[in-house]
Amino acid sequence: MAATSARARILATVKENVSLIVLDEDTGAIVAAIEVGERGVAKPHEITLSADRSRAFVSLYGSADYGRNLPANRIAVVDLIAMRLLGHVDLGLYLGPHALLTGLDGKIWASVDPNRCVLVIDPDSWEIERTIWLAVPGHFFAAAPDRATLYVSAKEYPVITEIDMAAREIVARIPLPVGAQGIRVSNDGALLYVGDFHRPLLHVVDCAARKVTDTVPLTGVPGWPFVSEDGAQVVVTSYDEQADRGFLEILDAADLNRRRVVDLPAEPFHVLFAPGHRHCHVALASGEIPKIDLETAAIVAGGFHAGGTMPEALVRLDPR
Repeated sequence: MAATSARARILATVKENVSLIVLDEDTGAIVAAIEVGERGVAKPHEITLSADRSRAFVSLYGSADYGRNLPANRIAVVDLIAMRLLGHVDLGLYLGPHALLTGLDGKIWASVDPNRCVLVIDPDSWEIERTIWLAVPGHFFAAAPDRATLYVSAKEYPVITEIDMAAREIVARIPLPVGAQGIRVSNDGALLYVGDFHRPLLHVVDCAARKVTDTVPLTGVPGWPFVSEDGAQVVVTSYDEQADRGFLEILDAADLNRRRVVDLPAEPFHVLFAPGHRHCHVALASGEIPKIDLETAAIVAGGFHAGGTMPEALVRLDPR
C-alpha cells in the first residue's frame, strides 16, 4: 500500500525476517513487509527517512548484535511510495553500519563502529562524501533539535564525541564515568541523557558545560532514552538480563527522581510516542509492540505485533 494513504504508518525493523515492516498506526495491521537484509548475515537495525520522507534508509548491522556480530557493509534503501526495495548503499570496507540520521541538508549520517568512523552519505548518488574518524567505535547517535550538533556514544568507551554537523568536524569529547548505551538530547538542546553501559543508571550531561551533572537510578540497565514531544517525560527502555525482565521507566523531566516503572514481558528496544502525549508503543524482543498509557504507567489495549521477533527501530510515517 502506498505512503500516500491518509492514514499514518509505523515503520519497524524486524531482525528475525530481515524486513522493514509497515503497520497501520490505527489498527496495527501489517500493510507491507519489505525484505531488506539477508538472514543470518545482514539484519536490519536502525532507520532514517530521506528529507522528503519518500525513502527509508535501513542499517544492516550484520549477523547479530553488538559484540558477537559479524558485520555487514550495506544500508538498504526502501521506496516508501511503492513500498519496495530500491537497492543497497555499498559501504565497501566500512563495516557494521548502525546508527542513522538525516541532516538538515538531507545527507545521511551513519556510524560504522568496527572502523571507528562516522560516514556522511549522499542520499541520491549513495556515495560517501565524508568520513569522520572518531578513534572509538561509535554506535548510537543523538542530534540537537536544530540538527547543528551530533553526539555519538561508543558502548564500553567512556566518552561522547560531539560533532559540528555543518563543518563535519569533531569539536569536543565529553568524558563519562563508564561507557554508554543509547543517548538523547532534551527538546531545548540543553541536556543529553545517557544510558549507562552496564549499570541501572541514567546520566545527565550539561551540553554547554560538556560534563555529567546528574545521575539517577533505574530499575534495569538502560537501552535507549526517549523524550516526549512536549518535553515533560523522559522514557527509558531497560532490561535486567540476569532475571530476563524488561522495563519501561517513565521519568518526570522536571525531576528525574520521580519515576514510574512498567514491567514488560520481554527485552524492550525503541519507543514511539503517539500523538497527544498520552501513549507510546514499545518494541519488544518477542515481536510484541504493546501500547503504554504514560499517565497510568500501564499496558493498555491497542498493541501490535511486528510479524517477527526482535523488532528494534520504530518510526512514524505521517500521511503525505
